[in-house]
Amino acid sequence: MENLNALILELRGKIAGNEEFIKEINSLIAEYGPEVCTALFIVLTGIDLPVETARIHWNAAQEHGRELRERLGRELDLTTVISDYLHAATGLIGHSRLVEIGSYERIVNESIHDSLTGLANRSHFASLYEQQIALARRYNSDLSILFLDIDNFKDINDNYGHIAGDIALKAVATIINKEKRDSDISARYGGEEFVVMMPHTSSISGYVLAERIRRAIEKKVLRHKHLRIALTISGGLASFPLNSQNPRDLLRMADDAVYLAKGAGKNTISLYKHEKRRYLRVKLNQPVLVQELGFQAAEIFPGVGKDISIGGILFENPVSLPIDAQIKVNVSMTGEPPLLLIGTVVRVEAFGADNFDIGMSVSFKEMEKSASRRIGDLLRQSDAGDSAHL
Repeated sequence: MENLNALILELRGKIAGNEEFIKEINSLIAEYGPEVCTALFIVLTGIDLPVETARIHWNAAQEHGRELRERLGRELDLTTVISDYLHAATGLIGHSRLVEIGSYERIVNESIHDSLTGLANRSHFASLYEQQIALARRYNSDLSILFLDIDNFKDINDNYGHIAGDIALKAVATIINKEKRDSDISARYGGEEFVVMMPHTSSISGYVLAERIRRAIEKKVLRHKHLRIALTISGGLASFPLNSQNPRDLLRMADDAVYLAKGAGKNTISLYKHEKRRYLRVKLNQPVLVQELGFQAAEIFPGVGKDISIGGILFENPVSLPIDAQIKVNVSMTGEPPLLLIGTVVRVEAFGADNFDIGMSVSFKEMEKSASRRIGDLLRQSDAGDSAHL
């Protein structure tokens, strides 16, 4: 809803005449639906009406404005017309209050933008995303989602301080805003994560933009307290309807592709491809120790790894585990320290009373720093071995 509020505020600032403004509002209603009516009443009067009620009152307010104009023989401001209608005809406004539109605009702007970077915030992005997916479905058009994550951001904070971290975040946001097209929507998704939504954009076109952003950030050198700090990003891209027509799945796919990029050595952009994810999986016949998180005395179960990928691990376990359970898995690595993985149980398959296949999706953000790099090394070693036999 917030983005409709901002759009109406923008139109109100650009269009002085009532007739043209009303025409634009009705065009928005035709494009986005009657939710525009609710946003209009919020912007002009501060009253939050149900969608259908707002639609009825908007039509009645337009007629009320025509009657007032004929009676008074002059134009009235639309805000005055709506306020008079709500007061006289509905009683929804008992004692009206004047609010300067510039002040209201600042409040709306602060509610939809990230205070540090100036990009859209996550909640505003979510609202825009739902609308753009609906439009892509309606007009059978492409839409691409690009997730970007600053490489080694924790190191920047730890080694140079949080002020340097903030400078890095603002620098990346500035570059994203500069390189994206006017029709693209960029947001700070959380922490060091950014997202760019590209309407009417195929996977290949989205990749071209992603590479442009990546190269621009790679060339950027931050200066802080006489220090030079290099920046790189890893990115993942998924497209509608190529990869999925489900909005939630599409976001997950783009996020998964970021971890493919991390595992491939960072400072790269990965396209989501289902067949590639199956290929980037290696056999893992190693002992594992499994423990459910959140319980101090949770039992540790000995299992055996079956295969591992950048997105998760499959292992045999003597007991079943609940779907969505948070677990940690210690993988014994021949000649190397154990590999600690933390993630969520996504698959359980029984092969006997004490024999279960457990699939866990990996959460790199919860794991030790080296985990994604070590899995990436395993995948690259397997890829090199396969290539040698071609």
